[in-house]
Amino acid sequence: MHDLVIIGGGAASQAAAMYAIGKQIDFLLICDRFGGRVEPATPVDRDYLVGGILVHFDYPDAEDEERQLIGSSAVHLFERQLCRQPERVLHDQAMAVKRVGQQFLIETRRSGSIMAGAVIVATGAAPRPLEGVMGGHLVAELGYSNTNHVATLADKVVALVGDSEQVLYSAAEFAGVARQVYLVLPTAESAEQAEVALLQRQPNVEVLPGYRPLEVRGTTVARELVLDGNDEQLSIEVDGAFADPGFDPSSALVRHLVKTGPDGFIHVDRGFATSVPGLYAAGDVTRPEGEQVLAAIGDGARAARSAHFYLLTRPIARAVGEGR
Repeated sequence: MHDLVIIGGGAASQAAAMYAIGKQIDFLLICDRFGGRVEPATPVDRDYLVGGILVHFDYPDAEDEERQLIGSSAVHLFERQLCRQPERVLHDQAMAVKRVGQQFLIETRRSGSIMAGAVIVATGAAPRPLEGVMGGHLVAELGYSNTNHVATLADKVVALVGDSEQVLYSAAEFAGVARQVYLVLPTAESAEQAEVALLQRQPNVEVLPGYRPLEVRGTTVARELVLDGNDEQLSIEVDGAFADPGFDPSSALVRHLVKTGPDGFIHVDRGFATSVPGLYAAGDVTRPEGEQVLAAIGDGARAARSAHFYLLTRPIARAVGEGR
């Protein structure tokens, strides 16, 4: 029996674990692996793939690199701290969470059932497959729209495919650093959005409504993104190309317990409490935006704070502590 079980291995779950360590909470973190969707730090002066396209990346010095990857660096630091306390980490997969009286039972794939006084679900969200989202066209060589690549594509040509809020946000960020940004919209109606009109005012942004990606041609040095639409095919040379089909939350293990939206994202209040007392959620599993490591870190810490207060103010939690 643990006071707190944290489910997930990404930024939110690790931040929650750091808070729990600081408050000396008896907790167990359950995850298949650490990191979630956090990327490792990129070495200086290296060629690597972004969206299937080779990009040369050369930061001036290590200090600049550290600033650019501060969110990821924090998560790597959390991971190192947790690796020094293996008794607090169970490398397994949580399959379901059940309410048993005032406590919770967590079923795992290999380690049986685990009881807890409170639970934090920080299982993240997975990008939807690109294939099948863009009208059946071949888009396997496109990357996912990700603002983490803004600095690496400075003064280069970028194409963004889609009309979601995240795509438009990414386009606005890329417009500040890229030489040219192509915003490929699936329908002509998408161009009527107010945000698109503002982006069109940027001299380095070209909006292409009514087009869909067809294929990527060329070598890793020279790439062409072929678009299909408006009764024609259009080819544009790009250094990076991204699409955003959206995210699916990994909330299946608690969806039968808590209130969620129609898309499966878990509803939480300002303290990251779900509709079930003692059950909290943090990070990408609570919202569709995704990709914000620093925001997820804050979510995890606040969820752990709320869970700690819940444990301190429940007689059942005090009884658990006395029984250890």
